[in-house]
Amino acid sequence: MRNYHHCRRAPGDRASRSGRSDAEAAAHDAAARQTAERTLDDTNHAQDEAKTPRKINKPKSKRPAPAMADKPTPKKKKSTQIGDFKLLKRLGKGGMGEVFLAHQVSLDRKVAFKTLSKQLASKKSFIERFYREARSMAKLDHPHVVRGYAVGEADGIHYVAMEFIDGRSLHDWMKKLARIEIGDAVHVAIRCAEALEHAHELNIIHRDIKPDNVLVTKSGIVKVADLGLAKALDDDMSMTQSGTGLGTPYYMPPEQARNAKYVDGRSDIYALGCMLYYCVTGAHPFEGDSTLEIITAKERGIFKSARRVNPAVPERLDLIIDKALAKDPSHRYQTCTDLINDLDSLQMDVETLSFAEEAVVSPSTSRSARHTPRARRSSAPSSQPSPTPSPGAATPKPRERRRPVKPSSSSSMRPVTSGSQKSTSGEWWYVQYRDSQGKKIVSKLRTAQVQQQLKAGNISTRAKGKTSADAAYAPLASFPEFLEIVEQKLIKKRAAQKQEQFNHLYDRIDREERWYRRWRGLRRFRDSLLGGAGLIVYLAIIAAVIAALWFAFPYALAYLRETFPNLFL
Repeated sequence: MRNYHHCRRAPGDRASRSGRSDAEAAAHDAAARQTAERTLDDTNHAQDEAKTPRKINKPKSKRPAPAMADKPTPKKKKSTQIGDFKLLKRLGKGGMGEVFLAHQVSLDRKVAFKTLSKQLASKKSFIERFYREARSMAKLDHPHVVRGYAVGEADGIHYVAMEFIDGRSLHDWMKKLARIEIGDAVHVAIRCAEALEHAHELNIIHRDIKPDNVLVTKSGIVKVADLGLAKALDDDMSMTQSGTGLGTPYYMPPEQARNAKYVDGRSDIYALGCMLYYCVTGAHPFEGDSTLEIITAKERGIFKSARRVNPAVPERLDLIIDKALAKDPSHRYQTCTDLINDLDSLQMDVETLSFAEEAVVSPSTSRSARHTPRARRSSAPSSQPSPTPSPGAATPKPRERRRPVKPSSSSSMRPVTSGSQKSTSGEWWYVQYRDSQGKKIVSKLRTAQVQQQLKAGNISTRAKGKTSADAAYAPLASFPEFLEIVEQKLIKKRAAQKQEQFNHLYDRIDREERWYRRWRGLRRFRDSLLGGAGLIVYLAIIAAVIAALWFAFPYALAYLRETFPNLFL
């Protein structure tokens, strides 16, 4: 590289050679000097960079600048956080969209984060129903219902955040166990019925009860999921779309298959009955190779009883399942309360699920509470903390929920109240009842004797009693000493009546089936007989025609010879 000083020449010499004046030569020297200085500065700077290339390039190639480390790119932020929720991992995908495990930053808790698919999000009418039903779901506050935390839209994505259940669905447990114990099945059915009872009180119908939507936490708490959201999907989807909200054919009631908009709480009871049948037998009550075949079988309403599939199923539980699966909604349980009362009367509800990983005894399944059907059991503890209410929101008052015992229409039993009669176990009783001939009798008996006579059936459940001659008679069921015995007698009586009704129904179905088979055989025989007879008739006609021609031919020939003799010369 030549230096600037090496290029300098005397002004007079340069002027003399070029023929220019001294002023022009001075101006030319100044411009050349400036150009040379810029070239020298650029050259020195390039040499300095060439001496330390690694010191400058190493941070750029190995790690990002410190200022960029805490600031993710917009693409990464969009894929990992939506609004207040940071997505941790994908849990699954369904008819509504995708489900993620997410962390709600503001409240520092885990949630199940459901996002709507693009197909559903493009429908304005569905979005409106989705938000409306999600807000209805948020009103549900029950220990056996998956809570709704938030619904909204962020970054163009519509979502609903719900309580995260750390456990498995009942469907997963059924795939693993094939079927579960009778006590476990009754426990699950009662918990689901209690959740549906709470939802029905708020005029919310699930419409998609199935094992996939029943979750079991690691501690054994049963949770019903998607309450409210099923209706939004149900209104928007058609039956031909797989995995959407019309309901699963194995559990969907027939009236819902006909018109999904006209359903009520009895439709959920039917689906719960199908699920209970599946839990105790490992099979579905109605089978088929296609959705149409399953719905057709449900329209017929004939299925194999659970007791025939699994002999371990008690007879009374079998009757309960049969009633829940009645084809006509008016023949089913009309409310979940009725279903819970009958399931409670079995006294088969276990305290903890045998297959739960970390089972705990729930207060709602304590033995004393199970054996007192008049009072509603206390609620099980939730696996997640309750959502923090807004500052302006009113604190809801805890409401006492009671399930009264339903006496038979012929019984005069009254529920025990705080003012009920009180007595001691050893005092005398004046008992008024009727004997087998209808004659009114008054007997003076001790408490143990009255209890023995009630158990033996010598004293009717309608009997009345009092502890002194001056007192007024009151039904024996109003006294704590006899309440449990009277209830058991009434339950057995109702069960016997139901058994008799179902026996008549089964007999009628058997008779119809036998007549159908018998007439089917006769029809087949008639058709086969008519088929053979028709062939014989056809052959007979042909033979008769041939015979007639054979016998008529000589007469015809003779007639022709007489009439036309010239023809036969």
